[in-house]
Amino acid sequence: MFKKLYNLYINNYHFLYVVFLSIFVVSMPHSRGLLSSSQIALAAFWLLDVNFISKFKKVIKNKALLILLSIFFLHILGFFYTNNFSYALKDLRVKLPLLLFPLVIASSSKLSIKEIKIIITIFSISVFFKTLYGLALITGITGKEVSDFQEISGKMSHIRYSLLLNIIIFSNVYYLLISKSTAEKKTYKLLRWLLAIWLTTFLFILHSVTGWIVFFILIIFTCFYLSLKPNIKYRKLGVIFSLIISISIILYLTFSIKRYYRTDIVDKDNIIMKTKSGNKYSHNFKSNQRENGHFVNLYICHKELSKTWNIVSKIKYNKKDKKNQNIKYTLIRYLSSKNLKKDKEGVLQLSKKDISNIENGLTNYIFENKFAIYPKIYEVLWQIDSYLDGGNPQNHSVTQRFEFLKIAKKIVKENFWFGVGTGDVGDVFTEEYKKVNSKLQTPYRLRAHNQYVTFFITFGLIGFLWFLFAYIYPAIIERKFSDYLFIITFITLSLSMLNEDTTETQMGATIFAFFLSFFLFSNSENKKKATKN
Repeated sequence: MFKKLYNLYINNYHFLYVVFLSIFVVSMPHSRGLLSSSQIALAAFWLLDVNFISKFKKVIKNKALLILLSIFFLHILGFFYTNNFSYALKDLRVKLPLLLFPLVIASSSKLSIKEIKIIITIFSISVFFKTLYGLALITGITGKEVSDFQEISGKMSHIRYSLLLNIIIFSNVYYLLISKSTAEKKTYKLLRWLLAIWLTTFLFILHSVTGWIVFFILIIFTCFYLSLKPNIKYRKLGVIFSLIISISIILYLTFSIKRYYRTDIVDKDNIIMKTKSGNKYSHNFKSNQRENGHFVNLYICHKELSKTWNIVSKIKYNKKDKKNQNIKYTLIRYLSSKNLKKDKEGVLQLSKKDISNIENGLTNYIFENKFAIYPKIYEVLWQIDSYLDGGNPQNHSVTQRFEFLKIAKKIVKENFWFGVGTGDVGDVFTEEYKKVNSKLQTPYRLRAHNQYVTFFITFGLIGFLWFLFAYIYPAIIERKFSDYLFIITFITLSLSMLNEDTTETQMGATIFAFFLSFFLFSNSENKKKATKN
């Protein structure tokens, strides 16, 4: 019995390898527990191969693999001059995907072009089902109220979710417009088109600015890539669409910025000083804070606001809204967004929907339209404007990052050549925040949120330059910078590291290591077909 099972295992090793990879990609978007279990299973399967010696020889001979693996060993090197050994060990555990996936994928039997397509299709379907759960949350079918569409990513970071969506969308675009080796029936092509369109729609519903930026850059790149193809039809379409998309993005951003900066003209000498009830208004002419072009800190009468709001709302004026913000400030900003004075009459002009929006933490009525793009652009511009006007960046996703990078800059200067080591990054950030007496409260005193900066802080200039070399050079060796699937992955990961500590979490490290290795060491239409062990 055992011998039969053993022979079955030997004879079907490559098939089982594809199955284990498929199980892994199915689990990736859904559960951290399943994700960890599938990685352990894949590692065990790889170690139990009877041709392990052959694999070891492959590893030794594969220059690109050894260089890529050095990113993980860089973290081991940083372990020897850290002070916080417990965190360093935890960090090495999180970074294990940087060791596992390059080793497994590069030393296993090559996947055929068809097998790569099957795995990508399985992964696409898995993510599609996750988006259906997100849709159920939005529509309220689950009974759970969603106040922010970023919550539809579940326990996964909405930014990392957006990275997966981009990789899947453009992988499907590859099979629809570029690939010539994997022709499909019209029905399957239609389904792939529908999937790509739906995932694109969901990406915009998700409201990840990082995801949007990656998407538009990949769209422009894809048009440019098509313009280089020998087919004259594709070349013309590529040039035309890249121009149309680029111009459209520029015009929309220009319109949005112009719309945001439209501002009321205020006559300070003739401004109304009292409400209709005879109470005094408070006017702060020094503040530039605006909502939809209307100044927030003009025409405020707290006495009337407090009394009237306590009548129309269950949440009292001096309490917090459902986003844990002081509701009086949410109310003032919301009234300003509708160009209403912050007094009794202003509150009484609010509809039941407006009152509910304020209680839910909406500071501007335009945020009610959760499917629109402009409100997100508005939010980013408002955060920057408020920050430049001296506002506290706390709990503001964009401007908090300015504070993170300010602290990071100081740490880099003090540890320029060799960094602080694998385990000390969090500790040095905590110390530096205390030194500068940062405006951010303790829960918001986070790390750089920029993977390049984090590598610089951890390993210094020398380690940072080595990371860039180990990240880029393997693709040069493998001649992958002409491979569409690899390039879209490389662009996605590279852009994500500008705005996130991509490899500092298990999910981030997994996405980085798996997709980089999968498209780096798998077969492509630019190379000969797969060979087996």
